[in-house]
Amino acid sequence: MKSTSDVAVVSPPAAHAPSIGTEGRRHDRTIAFDRPDVRIARERLPADATSDWHDHGDREAYGAVLDGRLRIEYVNGGDGDGDGDGRGAVTVDADQFVRLPAGLRHRERAVGGPVELVVAYVADRSTGADVPGVAADSEGTPQVAGESDLVPAGQLAGLTRLTPFPDAAVQLIRGHADGRIESTWHHHGDNEVFGHVLAGAGYVEWGTGEGERSLARAGDSFHVPVGLVHRDVNPDDAPQDYLVWLVGSDPRTVPVDGPGPVGSD
Repeated sequence: MKSTSDVAVVSPPAAHAPSIGTEGRRHDRTIAFDRPDVRIARERLPADATSDWHDHGDREAYGAVLDGRLRIEYVNGGDGDGDGDGRGAVTVDADQFVRLPAGLRHRERAVGGPVELVVAYVADRSTGADVPGVAADSEGTPQVAGESDLVPAGQLAGLTRLTPFPDAAVQLIRGHADGRIESTWHHHGDNEVFGHVLAGAGYVEWGTGEGERSLARAGDSFHVPVGLVHRDVNPDDAPQDYLVWLVGSDPRTVPVDGPGPVGSD
């Protein structure tokens, strides 16, 4: 991991977490960031694999399918084997997004081929709750969103930012940066920023001096701490595409005049 006092960039391979599933049907998970209440993971299900029934305790999950078709079977109440009331299923295709409520018992199936996805697991910061492996009594159901569901979020010069779940506690963003751009300077209020680069490369720049920027390439994950004034820079002709999770509250994006501490613009 390359890190500074301001921004961290994690390049694969990173740490591996225990797989979920029976032998020969493994659900592989690679951890980019594992903080007390936020975990960012890249996951892969082999073709036609099925995970065991499980839940994510008091963490909500916000994911994006990068490749393949994912079927999520779920049940509200009942036991850990998937017996209970409120059984259902949703299908999430490549380039679609999914949100799972905390405590929801579910299992994943890879339909027809392998599935790759990136997921943020986020605990409720209002209560400090984070009890992995302990099921809450969730009455919620998964939400799935596609291209037609995306709405603008925190637009900046040279960037297109769209979110599939505008009313969610965590703002998941699909971002696009044109080639050869510098966004306006900004910060994200009380939000921590976690990201994953899908294609291209770009800098997170928090000043104009030497060593005041970090480069994230396709496959990398990155973290921008609360209150850091920065801008996004794409130094290449090719565009950059990425995912961002903003973990905090409104306002999510605050334009400022230039680099420096929050409130100094």
